[in-house]
Amino acid sequence: MMKEINFGLQGYRLLQAPNMTLVQMMSYIIHPPSGPVVVIDGGNTGDADYLRDEIMKRGGEVEAWIITHCHDDHYAALIEIMNNPGGVKINRIYYNFPPQEWINQTEPVYKVQTGKIFDLLHTYTDICTVVCEGDVIEPAGLKIEFLHDPAKVCNLIDPSTNNGYAVNDTSLVFRIAFPNEKTALFLGDLGPYAGDMLAERYGKKLKSDIVQMAHHGQNGVNKNVYEYVQPEICLWSAPMWLYDNDLGRGFNTAKYKTVIVRGWMEELGVKVHVVEGEGPAIIY
Repeated sequence: MMKEINFGLQGYRLLQAPNMTLVQMMSYIIHPPSGPVVVIDGGNTGDADYLRDEIMKRGGEVEAWIITHCHDDHYAALIEIMNNPGGVKINRIYYNFPPQEWINQTEPVYKVQTGKIFDLLHTYTDICTVVCEGDVIEPAGLKIEFLHDPAKVCNLIDPSTNNGYAVNDTSLVFRIAFPNEKTALFLGDLGPYAGDMLAERYGKKLKSDIVQMAHHGQNGVNKNVYEYVQPEICLWSAPMWLYDNDLGRGFNTAKYKTVIVRGWMEELGVKVHVVEGEGPAIIY
């Protein structure tokens, strides 16, 4: 069943897609009152069929597809749809990845997957655009401002020392302004290190009505970022096992920090939570 939240977006509809596998992922579609959609990330290969179907229900044309960072639970569905479009037309892909060699040194276990996304981007250079901090794009009547990109951290992290968050910290961060001035901040998988940089640089300027919880809501940015954002709605790109920190032994018994982050949001007074594991949800 589709969860629907009336937030006064005046004809725009923001879909948070559910996970189609047991693995965490991140996938959003923004459908304007008319015309092509905007897609953010897309999820794993196993999420591609659902995403393709939802895009086709909305006309089949993607004006802008934004990839937050180079982890395959965020981009593998895009690769699958590019290889098997099924009628989907993608006009422009926006991204900013560190050099492939840097990523492979930092997280060599993902070398094969990383190669696939770089091969795709190199194949479709005519529709790919690298975006940087300060850039603004305006697809589908939205204003999307990029606040963080890999250049902020690549020169500060030694790729030979894998702290487990280096690639996460290269996530694009961007704020979407709807025509009625409602805002949504997307943090990708940003971790504590880059999150603190973001908070120091922007402070109260991060204030947004909706926030996508960093790194699936666990072990992402620190509480200080959310204190600046002061959201009314939290988007959790987390299956229920991750949202509840439960790998089969009971609530909050695993290693993840989701329940801690949920406590932060409760302290900040957030009342509306949209959780990937609960099924599809639309904010309109």
